[in-house]
Amino acid sequence: MKVIQSFIVLVFGLTVLVTNAQNKIKIEYKPEHPLKEKIEGQSSLNFDFIIENQSKDSLKLTRLEVSLFDKQNKLIQQKFLDNNGTAPSINTIPNIQWNSVSTNLLFNPFPDVNSMTDKLEYTFTFNDSIEIKKVVIPGDYEQATDFILPLKNKILVYDGHDFYSHHRRFDYEFTPIKQLGFTGNFMRYAYDFVVLNPEGKRYLNNGKNDTDWFGFGTDVLAVADGEITAIEMNQKDDKTFDIPSLKDKPLALYGNYIVIKHGENIYSMYGHLKNQSAAGLKVGDKVKKGQKIALIGASGSSFFPHLHFEVRNSINHQAEGLPSYFKNYNLILGSAKKEGTTHTITTGDIIQSK
Repeated sequence: MKVIQSFIVLVFGLTVLVTNAQNKIKIEYKPEHPLKEKIEGQSSLNFDFIIENQSKDSLKLTRLEVSLFDKQNKLIQQKFLDNNGTAPSINTIPNIQWNSVSTNLLFNPFPDVNSMTDKLEYTFTFNDSIEIKKVVIPGDYEQATDFILPLKNKILVYDGHDFYSHHRRFDYEFTPIKQLGFTGNFMRYAYDFVVLNPEGKRYLNNGKNDTDWFGFGTDVLAVADGEITAIEMNQKDDKTFDIPSLKDKPLALYGNYIVIKHGENIYSMYGHLKNQSAAGLKVGDKVKKGQKIALIGASGSSFFPHLHFEVRNSINHQAEGLPSYFKNYNLILGSAKKEGTTHTITTGDIIQSK
């Protein structure tokens, strides 16, 4: 009898411990409404989990599972990361340890989903025993305005917004970034475009000088009709910017830039432009699709001359990125060409406007 009573106390005590631990772990995700981005017949999800340990106990994420369901709530697929083996897959997530009270941002590690997915159920397991479920319901993204590419040249998508891209992995929970006022990922769906010559080269010589790069001084075009809502053209092409200024000027990262409004909460942003290259444009000016608006430069946070392009829902610190789909271009595949579909282009693609 005493053995049974002790067993009940032990189990009951464990239940209380797990319940208390669950109550002290807060999991939310951003943006509030994740989008299904179209990528060649399937969809991609680009959002983040913010996980807060509100207790003084240490936590470690030991397993993460996702289940995908269709509109009839039927299971489509399941995937997981765990701590099994000598090189556990859970270790592909950078921050899985919470020492006492702390917060980590976790980039959704399962970006590719079947296009029929209507709901995702994530199961987080901490310390091998604490399970917390989180349901995510994404929405389809339909672009209201047709975009052309912002460059006529043969271009390399040097860095897009795939799972490994630095645009995708912007940690706005990182203290220095958070202190500047950023609360989301404004470049969540951004691109870095680099101009190539006919042989597929990016630059002459060793590329140390801006003028070595084939793209430096190349025309930048408006992707659609719109109105200029922000512009800066006074920064030098010296690959530098004032980090503290981001607290008051969230676009300072891009050196010289132009932002065009295309509709309610839809802004295209063109960054790292050449000093004084906007040909007299100003805030309030209307521009047409395909109109030359500036030249590629190397201003702001730029390692070399290229065009940073993104679509976002505002120009403040709370901005979140939006997908962008382009029309009228070819995908260059060595000596062959393939007509581009109106879907996302991705890191490594070589493309050219028709």
